Parts: sequence; C-alpha cells; structure tokens
Amino acid sequence: MKEKQGIPEKLRNHLKGEKEKLKDYSLREKMQYILEYYWLWILGIILAVTIPAYVIFRATTAIKDYWFFIVYTNTFKEIGNKSELWEGYVDYTGYDLDQKMVNFNASCYFDPTSTSGMRSNYYESFVVFADTGDLDAVTMEKEQIEALGKTGRLMDLEDERCTVLMEKYSDRLVYCIPDPEMSEKERIPVGIDISDSILMTEYDLYENTCVLGVGANSENLEAVELYLEYIYKEE
Repeated sequence: MKEKQGIPEKLRNHLKGEKEKLKDYSLREKMQYILEYYWLWILGIILAVTIPAYVIFRATTAIKDYWFFIVYTNTFKEIGNKSELWEGYVDYTGYDLDQKMVNFNASCYFDPTSTSGMRSNYYESFVVFADTGDLDAVTMEKEQIEALGKTGRLMDLEDERCTVLMEKYSDRLVYCIPDPEMSEKERIPVGIDISDSILMTEYDLYENTCVLGVGANSENLEAVELYLEYIYKEE
C-alpha cells in the first residue's frame, strides 16, 4: 500500500487510533493524556528547535557578556568557576561580575591530534565557543596546540592586536605548520608556553607541557594579558 503524503502506513494507523481514542475526551483529559504519554517526544522537539536557535542567535549577534572566557582542555583538576584559581583571577583583575562574567571551563575533553578526537561533542562545543567569539584562551599540551592551530581557530600571535603579548612572550612561542590553503606562511605562532606558571607548579594541570592559545575571534586581548600576568605574579 502506498504511503500518504510521505507518512508511513504504520504511523498513520497509530495516529488514527489515537484520534479515535481521544474523540470523547474533554480538552483537559486530552492534554493530560498527551503530556503523560508523549512528554519525551515533546521535550525532544523543544530541544531540537531551541538549541540550534540559541547557537545561531549567539553566532549572529556576537553577544559579548564575558570579561574573560578560558577553556582548560583535558584536565580533571579543580580549576573551574568558583575555584581558588578563578577567585584569585577575579580578585586580581577587579572585574565587576554584575556586568559581565569570567568563565573558567574545565570540562572539555578532546584531542585535536587524532581524527576521532575532532569528532566528539566536546570538540563541537569548543568550535561554538571559538567561532562565536566567546573563547579568549585555551590551554593544552604542546603537540595538541600545534594541531589545533592548523584549524584556524587560534589567533596568529604576529597579528598587530597581539603586540603586547609578542613583546613579553616572544621567547615562549609555539608554532604550527598551517594548511597551505589557509595561509601562505610556513609556520604561525599560535601558542605561548606557560609550563613554568602556577598552572603546572601549583595545580599540575598536565603531565608534560602547558601551552596557552588565544581564540582567533577574541576581542578581550587585555584580559588575556592580565591572565598571563596573574599566573606568573609573585606571591
């Protein structure tokens, strides 16, 4: 038997049966029945509509509601929001959190050195942070920053906006070899080696190296500069 208007026969029969079942129900009874038996479907539809809408809204309006947004990838250390590290940075900068937020995201796990690592939900979330301009900085081990730099989601530290960073940290630069289709440069500085900062000496963030990259679309370079000052400040 042919399907009607693209609806499978089995589904049409089910809907017909439900319609027949509800025909003698009051409006209130119909609502109760639908919520009781179809709430999961309703929730799924709502999420399917609202989540993409939110992402598009953030991408198109480029709302800037963060003083500073950093992602600490691939670590289980307690350095997220409200942590000692977070509290110290907020105190150091004097940012008014009633105006904008400081976000330390320490719940993002993906490995840009492998194909499978770039297919995770965590990486997709990271891409949203980076492409909407929310991301100001990210920390990773050296080889991971080098791989992430090839995606174009980290700022070229030779950009004129990074003059202060280059003056202070030119001896700590970490480079990536870009895709020839994305850049004519043979190599691009995309990270600052901070392996001797408090992130490693006090918090043991990673096993070997710790490198900070700047989000390609960040507009909070002063906040990045303050962050670097903070993790190297003398007690």
